[in-house]
Amino acid sequence: MDRERERPVSGPVLAVGSFDGVHLGHRAILDRALALARGLGTSAGVLTCEPLPAQLINPDFTFVLTPLNEKVELLVALGMDFVKVVRFDDALRRTPAGEFVEREILGPRPQAVVVGHDHRFGHLGRGDVTLLRRLLEARRVRLEVVPEFVLHDAPVRSTRIRERLLLGDVGRARELLGRPYRLSGPVETGTGTGTGLGFPTLNLAVHERRRLVPADGVYAALVEWPGSPPRPAAVNIGHRPTFCGQSRSIEAHVIDARVEPPPVRLDILFLRRLRPERRFPDPAALSVQIAEDVAAARRELDRERFLR
Repeated sequence: MDRERERPVSGPVLAVGSFDGVHLGHRAILDRALALARGLGTSAGVLTCEPLPAQLINPDFTFVLTPLNEKVELLVALGMDFVKVVRFDDALRRTPAGEFVEREILGPRPQAVVVGHDHRFGHLGRGDVTLLRRLLEARRVRLEVVPEFVLHDAPVRSTRIRERLLLGDVGRARELLGRPYRLSGPVETGTGTGTGLGFPTLNLAVHERRRLVPADGVYAALVEWPGSPPRPAAVNIGHRPTFCGQSRSIEAHVIDARVEPPPVRLDILFLRRLRPERRFPDPAALSVQIAEDVAAARRELDRERFLR
């Protein structure tokens, strides 16, 4: 299926990859495709797959950084003219590398193809950039291979970002992504605990089997919803151990604002982890700590000029 801003013209430049996270390493590939397309006077598009190969191979894989709709929005916002989404299923998984190139990559009739240096494709990942170059050159299609993007002395990869998020290091994840990590979803009715403590919250419902949720803890963040500008917030992720909570929750306290009525959907943009979640001896002690958390979040947001 195609998700697109415009119909691709004949002979586009095609960037190929999973692009989970649309991070700085992916941006290097996309920027090269866009520059090449401008030079050739044609459109630039993306060929990607859904679900991620890791999701099909391992049903317990729950570390998706960008669901398909968010991925497409990011790709289009970066200037890509169209996004072609290939359904990754058992049949595609078993497709030989040559057949995959002929059917999926050459299908849009590209003038040029752009991939990362470690791109793999076809059954058992047997296809690599050497094979891809040979197959494309046989059809007089140009291949551009983009070297790995390095930041802080290490390659920027989706795996590295997942590792940082699972440790709660949303600050470093933000650097690698080139933007804050975002969770989006419907607002659900909570237990009213935050309101009782003097800090009402908006509770985000996220299907954790489909999204990577950062480590439990308290975060400085921005929240936004349709019709509202980004607002400063202190966000708690965890099981509410002071109240012996069983289920994991994501609760956002909007700083200096009472949101009535609550929005239907909410986006949370994580900026910095303030502390791990912990149990307090009683609700009064927790309330004191939340006040300190809100003050810390306000300082962090002010330091980064989000409150100016």
